[in-house]
Amino acid sequence: MSPAPAGTGIALRLVRARPCVARVRWWGPDGRLGGDKRVHDATTLITVPAGTWLLDVEDDHSSHDPSRLAPARLEVQVRDGWRTAAQAHLLPGAVLTGSVRTAQDTRARWAEVEASGPDGTLVRTRTDGLGVFTLAGLGAGTVVLVSARSRWHQATPVLARPTRPAGPRLVLRLAQPLLGASRPGGTDPVVGGALRGVVLDADGKRASYAAVVELRDARGSLLARTRTDREGRFVVGGDLPAAAGLTVVVKSGPGDVVVDRVHLRGLAVGAGQLVDLGTVRMTRAARRPRPARASLPRATAAALRLPSTRV
Repeated sequence: MSPAPAGTGIALRLVRARPCVARVRWWGPDGRLGGDKRVHDATTLITVPAGTWLLDVEDDHSSHDPSRLAPARLEVQVRDGWRTAAQAHLLPGAVLTGSVRTAQDTRARWAEVEASGPDGTLVRTRTDGLGVFTLAGLGAGTVVLVSARSRWHQATPVLARPTRPAGPRLVLRLAQPLLGASRPGGTDPVVGGALRGVVLDADGKRASYAAVVELRDARGSLLARTRTDREGRFVVGGDLPAAAGLTVVVKSGPGDVVVDRVHLRGLAVGAGQLVDLGTVRMTRAARRPRPARASLPRATAAALRLPSTRV
């Protein structure tokens, strides 16, 4: 994707029903994620090349916060050399509450619950320790498709109309085996994506032992963490779905006096794919020398006289 000429972009104005921090994502003409930012002000400038851009604007509150506003999605046509004005309205959101049960009618703790709107927007959450969930920030007056899944089972998706305030609770039952899932001793397991590589020191001669390797998504949330072995090798992930816009952060290990960091941005991984990042060389950041402090007292030697003892 070529850089945008000066003056080309989207001047986005946010109209919020109540104060909140908004998260804006924009998708390019090729369907790839172009960027992600948090917006505090009423207006923001998104510098993008010419083309058709899809913007997703959502309240950055947690998906189970009843005060969360409904998201907005808009398509903007950007002309070369022009700054296109766009406006997104974040209206009061509707709420869905419910519970997820297993086939044996026991509570399903930490199950994934997802609601998809007619415009393709998604809101996800997990059940708590009692199997109860809250999906907030849904569009009022629309019908959403609600589904739930655990590690091995899934529920039959149901249509629901979120209301404000929340209406009667839904009950989703995990009575069907998850498509493609396999228990130990069954069929071949489903393997997710992962990334591997080798970390060397700044000189490129020594393997960086016990260096911390973190994998973060486009929002900066931590997905996985690991450490390198004695040869500097690492494999991070292993259960990742297909995703793009990932960032790998490598921090030097405990053998180094000063912690250095390397960021590998714009990575992508497919389901069941092992992506080789090759050799990652630590970059020694420039550091300013510490100024001398003449005000510190200097060490002095003083004679210590002990009282004599007569025997």
